[in-house]
Amino acid sequence: MFKAALKEAAWVFVFSRLTIILVSYICVVLLPQFGQILPLNCTSPVQPNPCFFAWYHWDAMAYVSVAYKNYAFTPEVAFFPLWPLLIHFGGLLLGGQIPVSDYVAGLLLANICFYFALVLLYCLLCEDFEASLAKKALFYLAFYPYALFFFLGYTESLFLLLSVAIFLLLRRGKTLDWWFAGGLGFLAALTRSTGLLLSIPFLIMYVRHFWVAEKRDQKSWFQKINALAPIILFPLGILAYMMYLGYLKGNPFIFQFEETSYWNRHFVWIWITFGHIVKLFFINSLFGYENVKNLVDFAFTILPILALVWAWKRIPLHYSLYTLAVIVFSLSFPLGTINRLASQPRYMIVLFPLFAIFALWGKNPRFDQFFVSIGPPLLAVSTVLFVSHYWVA
Repeated sequence: MFKAALKEAAWVFVFSRLTIILVSYICVVLLPQFGQILPLNCTSPVQPNPCFFAWYHWDAMAYVSVAYKNYAFTPEVAFFPLWPLLIHFGGLLLGGQIPVSDYVAGLLLANICFYFALVLLYCLLCEDFEASLAKKALFYLAFYPYALFFFLGYTESLFLLLSVAIFLLLRRGKTLDWWFAGGLGFLAALTRSTGLLLSIPFLIMYVRHFWVAEKRDQKSWFQKINALAPIILFPLGILAYMMYLGYLKGNPFIFQFEETSYWNRHFVWIWITFGHIVKLFFINSLFGYENVKNLVDFAFTILPILALVWAWKRIPLHYSLYTLAVIVFSLSFPLGTINRLASQPRYMIVLFPLFAIFALWGKNPRFDQFFVSIGPPLLAVSTVLFVSHYWVA
């Protein structure tokens, strides 16, 4: 199975990377950046070449900043430390030329993580479903309209890799697998705050392995305690970061403060967020820029929710509850601006159970044809908008 996984992941990985690179090149050469009249001159003798930094926008810049300046700019404490730490060491291996080396390291690490995430996802879905579904899920994931963020120097690829690896370990459930899963959960929590929610599938699979009726009497108390103990590693990831912030900034909760005060994210009841969005549809011009952005964000936020409702009993329980928990958590902390759902579709692309659901839909040839016809083109459009500085998610 592993050889098949390497092969299936390879072709979809290479094809999707070539698509993003080609579209980015055409965009940079032919289209002007936001606020400019002419496209960039890629033959310019200026070093570093501005076209080389086509993907160096927004969060990618923040992670590179943390990688070489630590948290000198205090609002960047909202970006958890594992990814910039990896970028820092990757940049050193590439020569330490700041910010070029760190930027390239982020791109390389993101794509390496994404490839191995595809490999592990294929193995996992073959175990829980079948090979044909796993193959479709890889394609749908790699060519999803927001899959650009698996290419950029963002955390999506790393978090996806860690979460799929945890699910694989939990499915196998051998003695050391629980500790490996806990260790990866610790790393996931150092990558994103939602890493803590990976403790949900951990607990569900623990109960399934040790407390269902037919297995309850087959395991010793030592085995049960040994398997449960690693769950403490999930919150320890966040606690470790808080201790570091306490040492560095004098306040272990400063990342929450900065999320609210600088990045404008704070807790809001989900129905209030959606109510605000619906109200804007009636207030603003139907085809106005803000309304179009809100409509796109709304559509790609609602789609995962509808998919989960449809497939609740068609996928394993730990898939469903983990997906639900992340969706609820993310939607509870929207942007406090007119674009309340900005970035929400991006946060949801790491939820691989959604792509298992899409692959279940893909058994219907009409859905498969529909996705193939709109998925890659929309990915190309997202790439153009991102590279041109017209869109951030």
